[in-house]
Amino acid sequence: MSDIASALRRRAPMDDVTFDQVFPSAHRFRSWLHWTPLEVALRACALLAPTPGTKVLDVGSGVGKLCLVGAATSSSSWFGVERDAEMVRVAATAAKRLQVDHSTHFVHGDITAVDWSEFHAFYLFNPFAEVLSSGPGDALTRRQRYIDSIEFVQHQLTRAAPATRVVTYHGLGGDMPPEFDLIHSEAAREDHLCLWVRRSGHS
Repeated sequence: MSDIASALRRRAPMDDVTFDQVFPSAHRFRSWLHWTPLEVALRACALLAPTPGTKVLDVGSGVGKLCLVGAATSSSSWFGVERDAEMVRVAATAAKRLQVDHSTHFVHGDITAVDWSEFHAFYLFNPFAEVLSSGPGDALTRRQRYIDSIEFVQHQLTRAAPATRVVTYHGLGGDMPPEFDLIHSEAAREDHLCLWVRRSGHS
């Protein structure tokens, strides 16, 4: 699988079917709906980590596709937090297969399992949408968990350092905090990839 990582570094053309071979076949059916498309991931990574040494957190990282692409194409550190233990295991295994495990780190837990202040950038691919349709509890309980998760993210972002970067794809599920300016937006598949940057001060 090192040839896939090498092709990414060279920016050689590649489709999702080829890249997704790094994951077990039993998980690939999720790709078309739940995973960031490869060309979108490449652009998101470039927006998240334009300079070396950036620490990026993918919130709800799933099998780690965004982090794997970022690690193969940049000199930054890529972290994923995911509440599904099996997906965390798959992500870690894929990182080893691509030989990018030195710059990827996957945490099993919810969004409270990491210290948000440690990161320079965040990726949000509508990370809590699945909460509404699956998981423990009835529909009202899941709806409240969804709202609570979005509010937690919003609160964490209000505490972010100036120049913190956030890239959203299919949104956050709520509004970005007013401390963030929309710097760039581009069409990406059926939606938009948006770059938000935390302004200096509190005005």
